[in-house]
Amino acid sequence: MMSMTNFSRTLAIYFFGTMAEQIHTSYYKTKIGELIIGSFDDKLCLLDFRYRRMRATVDNRIKKHLDGEFIEQDDETIRETKKQIDEYLQGERKVFNIPLLLLGTDFQKQVWEELLRVAYGETASYSDLAKRIGNPSAVRAVASANGANAIALIVPCHRIIESNGGLGGFGGGIAVKKRLLNLERKNSELTDEEKYNFIGQRSTKYNHRFVTAVKTTGIYCLPSCSARKPKFENVIFYDSKEEAIKNGYRACKVCKP
Repeated sequence: MMSMTNFSRTLAIYFFGTMAEQIHTSYYKTKIGELIIGSFDDKLCLLDFRYRRMRATVDNRIKKHLDGEFIEQDDETIRETKKQIDEYLQGERKVFNIPLLLLGTDFQKQVWEELLRVAYGETASYSDLAKRIGNPSAVRAVASANGANAIALIVPCHRIIESNGGLGGFGGGIAVKKRLLNLERKNSELTDEEKYNFIGQRSTKYNHRFVTAVKTTGIYCLPSCSARKPKFENVIFYDSKEEAIKNGYRACKVCKP
């Protein structure tokens, strides 16, 4: 069955000839800032911060790919997106189920599809992403594609951090990125046993979640540190490096947190 959006478009073309496609958009104020949401052909093509840098660049890319223009109009896809955003920000949703339309180069789409595999409560580095798409030398290109992402929150570019645990950049601002990561951490807490079992794997997916302090050496490390794994009884976990420093621990020279 043809949707009302497609039916209206077909009628317009029948009566008036070729015309620019309509990309429905709506502005939505949330606790993390005002968002712009866009849909096309019953799929989400835009979910971004209204006042971010690169606003015009992202919008123009979408219009060019769809040969269309923005028209401020709600539809079912946009309404459902707003509902799921609210649920996510309230800590009630970990997975989105909105049909997506990713618009970019083949390389950008490859990066964004890999971003979708970074789970709630986890992180990855730009280097991790480059390796996962089979192009380990393309770290800068991966970072650029990450910054060009037009579907924030759902294509979770906020989960990409620097290899040393630093937050890196984010279209919505560093404060919002930190808030989103803390939200996900709060809703997916790890036990000390789970944290201990994870260290030594040299994976960056929990680098924003905690640091490992070793009582016998007075040193704190990132979870991804390649140094020898300490005994469980000699370890204490802190939520941040600032907390470890406050308690008298100094940074590891191997992982350089």
